Amino acid sequence: MSLENRLNELTGSEWLYWTNTIYETNFPPDATHRWRKMHGAMKPPALMAEIISFFSKSGELILDPFAGVGGTLLGAVSVGRQAIGIEINPMWVEIYRKIAPSEEEKDHPGQQKGPKMLLGDCLECMPGIPDESVAAIITDPPYGCQQREIAFKRETNFNMKSTAKDDFGNCNSYPEYLHKMGLFGREAFRLLKPGRYLVLMIGDRYQDGEYIPLGVMVAERLRQVGFTWKGMKIWWNKATQRPLKPYAIKSCFVPNITHQNILILRKGSKC
Repeated sequence: MSLENRLNELTGSEWLYWTNTIYETNFPPDATHRWRKMHGAMKPPALMAEIISFFSKSGELILDPFAGVGGTLLGAVSVGRQAIGIEINPMWVEIYRKIAPSEEEKDHPGQQKGPKMLLGDCLECMPGIPDESVAAIITDPPYGCQQREIAFKRETNFNMKSTAKDDFGNCNSYPEYLHKMGLFGREAFRLLKPGRYLVLMIGDRYQDGEYIPLGVMVAERLRQVGFTWKGMKIWWNKATQRPLKPYAIKSCFVPNITHQNILILRKGSKC
């Protein structure tokens, strides 16, 4: 007798494969990359589609409260999900709106209902969404707090600072950032259907000579607002890895942080 799959439409072997905590991918840049690459933290739509496929079923609603240039929305469309994105930076919303119509028309002709991108602060927009109406919240929040402008240029080719005072990435300290993540977590908990998942992609940091396990810190803050932390996958995309840099070489160990943490939290404890 087969078990009913209440979460997704994967086979047992596909489900088993996805439980591996090491998540190595090799997604090459797609047709929208030339626009999306202006956003330094953009994620491949193919990656987001894989994550969405595990945590939802066809036709269900996906929410990305830190939507950036819309990788989650594009991924949701590609696997037949509805999606809402919220983004505070108008530059990223403009880029998404340039690429979304052509991408949806090309890959999914005749689709009745496309994703919706909202411009605004997620803490102001999320209260307008009904209770327990979202099947999965899948997002890549900013986490560059305390990052000096010059450090961004050393780490990447992108400037991720924005002028929006409420941008989570502009927090002046980690305590301030974690406080805002707690406010976000309360809204996320309200919006999710019982037993469903909040999935966040959070990179750890290295600042002032010390490793900052930001993924663990965020997960703990979200536990405090009611979520159950179910696990973490370590994601590394081989195709887009930047060259390793010789930080403090022949002096002391400083890591090249090439992975991101995929935090998996559930509304409800029973499983």
